[in-house]
Amino acid sequence: MKASIPMFAQGAPKDTHMGLCTPRAELDIFQDLAELCIRPGFVHALAWMSLRDNYVAFENELDGNALASSYAPGRTVRTEFSTLLGLLIRQPIDTSEPGALEVQALFDRTAELLAELHKRLGQPMWEAVINSAKTRREGPSSSPFTRADVLREPIFYGGDSAYSFQYREMAIDRYAADEAWLLAHKRFAMKDAQFVAKGISDLQSKKIRGALSGLDPNSPSFTALLSAFMFTAEEIASQVDLPADTVRAVLAALSVYAPANADFTSLSAFNLAAACPIIAQPEGAYIALNVYAILESLYDSPFYWMVADKAYRAKASAHRGSFTERFVAKRLRASFGSDNVHCNVNIDGRRDRLSEIDVLVLFGDRAVIVQCKSKKMTLESRKGNDQALRDDFRKAVQDAYDQGLLCAKSLVRSDLEFVNENRTRLSIPDLTEIYIICAVSDHYPVLTVQARSFLNYEQDNIIQAPLVADVFLIDVLTEMLASPLRFLSYINRRTRYAERVHGTNELAILGYHLSQNLWFDDRTNLAMIADECSMQLDTAMTVRREGVPGSATPDGVLTKLNGTIVGRIVEKIEHEADPDLIDLGFLLLDLDGATIDQLEHGLKDVARRTRLDGQRHDFTLVFETGSSGLTVHCSNAPPRDAVEVLADHCRRRKYLHEAGQWFGFVIREADSLPKFSIALRFPWRQDAELDVLTQGMALRDGRGPSKPMSSRRAPDGTKIGRNEPCYCGSGRKFKKCCLV
Repeated sequence: MKASIPMFAQGAPKDTHMGLCTPRAELDIFQDLAELCIRPGFVHALAWMSLRDNYVAFENELDGNALASSYAPGRTVRTEFSTLLGLLIRQPIDTSEPGALEVQALFDRTAELLAELHKRLGQPMWEAVINSAKTRREGPSSSPFTRADVLREPIFYGGDSAYSFQYREMAIDRYAADEAWLLAHKRFAMKDAQFVAKGISDLQSKKIRGALSGLDPNSPSFTALLSAFMFTAEEIASQVDLPADTVRAVLAALSVYAPANADFTSLSAFNLAAACPIIAQPEGAYIALNVYAILESLYDSPFYWMVADKAYRAKASAHRGSFTERFVAKRLRASFGSDNVHCNVNIDGRRDRLSEIDVLVLFGDRAVIVQCKSKKMTLESRKGNDQALRDDFRKAVQDAYDQGLLCAKSLVRSDLEFVNENRTRLSIPDLTEIYIICAVSDHYPVLTVQARSFLNYEQDNIIQAPLVADVFLIDVLTEMLASPLRFLSYINRRTRYAERVHGTNELAILGYHLSQNLWFDDRTNLAMIADECSMQLDTAMTVRREGVPGSATPDGVLTKLNGTIVGRIVEKIEHEADPDLIDLGFLLLDLDGATIDQLEHGLKDVARRTRLDGQRHDFTLVFETGSSGLTVHCSNAPPRDAVEVLADHCRRRKYLHEAGQWFGFVIREADSLPKFSIALRFPWRQDAELDVLTQGMALRDGRGPSKPMSSRRAPDGTKIGRNEPCYCGSGRKFKKCCLV
């Protein structure tokens, strides 16, 4: 909301410490919640709770500080709010207005019961952690997160994987092929539904601001807010300029009259409020307490409407599967370009078809295989059924990975043909890295945790560990990492740390990378990344997609090179498919701030010195204890001579440091940018000739520059003392400037 909104009292924070005492039975807590939700006036308390938990208040510009309140203790998560809404509609809704004290009492009791419920759901995890600690003394123990009863807590309380605007925008693509059915059977198009949802959100924002501005801060009337969440079809029609009949058709598909939801008798039962989050009132008005749920239902529910039509069921299922592939391909093309992304690639052997790649990216000597699935987690899994949980994961992820692995192994075979959906035969380069992405089309609770616990995978020097994602993550990745180099660099690092980085949400891990750089040394065995790490990413995505004022790019890896020579080098190569330049880009993007400063200074320094004396100057940086390095030359020599000298220097440096790869630049003296570059990428082997050629070369330990000694004389031949001003005019002492 483009205004500052006062926030209601936080209420009691959730008790996330599970404790040693055994909480009450889950069904008893659920029943107490059910009785509370039908108390007179509870809908008014739920309206205030919605304002506190489903809206973000900010002034002028949206930033991470505004979003931080979304992670505050005591706030209901989406599944908790949906549970309360589902219990509310089980009886006719009593809208009578209680006093402020009664609203506060309802608030407090709700917080108590939700905290107790959280403790109950977390009890198996707490017990498993204690047992694991006991058995660890006797030997290795299995992860508790392979048990369905333990996973119930993170499944219920884990963060959402999709932003509300993603549901709104992607619903159009998802049901584009079903437009005729929707018009014939529901009397609206998906675009109409999108407009209605946005109209509800915009109208509520106006009404909430009006309701709050009219409150006396010294004596607030807490019961006055419900009307801000109520509207008529005619109000929405005028808000979005649609016929009232069309608006009514959309509202009818997404609303429910109370009493309803009689089968919602336990936390794991089907909750009608998730599919129909709008409450229809007998007099013709509507109550919508959670716009996010409306948008999620727009993305999710139409498929179930259509499969209920037996004559259309097969088409609906086919369209659902093809959407995932089409959407992933569209987003990857935005980063890699159309020529590098191929759909439905058949792998043909001499006699038969071996397999099919849903989406294949070929860029330089890298390949990305995406295998798509449209399988959701079932209610049985949410109940804590071990077999159901594993079966769901196998159908949604493991089967996709197994097919992706078969395809990855096929890409390195020369006896197979690869033909895309346009019947074009693809030329597969010699690949150095293949990445497998398993993509699901719906929100799949704690997908990252389940992948770490259940996924069986292989990896070698070429085929990397897989990334398990949903279409929403791929959308965000291609939005924030909009060039091939940046996308591949992140996937390279994320899969490199597959076993070491733990988190419940891939958006948080990406958010950490964007702000801190996803890099850990070998001494870090485990990195836990909290959901709060996504706040700057949440801000940037909201600014980009919703058009609110704020920063569209998080401070960090996307901004740290701004205005630098290193940044200009990255910009020149980040869309280049040359394998050597991809490796160089990986190296530059992997550098920490101190090393970037060293490289920046070195580039400027050798160019300046060549401008002063016209001679060749160079410096070398060695990275990661010698596994790779970079040598920079600045010279006025003819290009062929300069390349030969640089290549010889790099060959000797690579050998001296026993490095697997080495890069070299010849830069321009005018602006320190490369005129041309070389790359040496091959395993180190002992060589008698190079043993002789590298005798006497200085080998400096650690990370940092290795530079040749410069002359103790100025260009005119005058000898310069170490503590005298440097001849280059920098203002520094000679020993701290050109004497290196």
